[in-house]
Amino acid sequence: MVATQPELLHRPALSYAYPLYRNMLDNSIVFIYHGPISPDLVVDVLNLVEYRLGDKGEDRRISKKLFNIMVETFVLGEQQSRGHAALIVRQLPYLYSVSIGRRISSPSVYEVKAYLDWVNTLLPEQLREEYHRLLQNKAPELPQHVGGIPSISILDLARKSNDILHYNFEYLDAEDSFFSLEARIRKNI
Repeated sequence: MVATQPELLHRPALSYAYPLYRNMLDNSIVFIYHGPISPDLVVDVLNLVEYRLGDKGEDRRISKKLFNIMVETFVLGEQQSRGHAALIVRQLPYLYSVSIGRRISSPSVYEVKAYLDWVNTLLPEQLREEYHRLLQNKAPELPQHVGGIPSISILDLARKSNDILHYNFEYLDAEDSFFSLEARIRKNI
């Protein structure tokens, strides 16, 4: 049974606490955020993650990679006029997963998908080369933004995760779609 909007508004928030807690445990979610992304938030979240990783004795190289990927993920959620972003960090025994979800314009879905598919075909040395070309404005054929998303951040995520980027699009209406992007960091590097 699906609750109606008035039913949701009048239901006590406590009724969501345990299901959310259970979902986070079942899916190995160590951090979740929904809202506007600001520089202050980025600093606070990175400090929190650094504290949690240090507490668990995580390898310094893995912590640094996770940190860098989170910074790029925040860039993908910043300064958008289509609503707030959602950030999820998962910790599995063999990898960390950092996901960002945000609205993009429905007409730009094909452009973003094509760019991500292209990025996922590049070898590590090609990713590095394309990243530096875009950074130094030596790649006029590469767009600065795809669907309102900084293309250099997508390249950097793929480069730093050393893995393909996983993505999904949920069609909301003719104007908006929900775009999710996940970068993974394997612990056995």
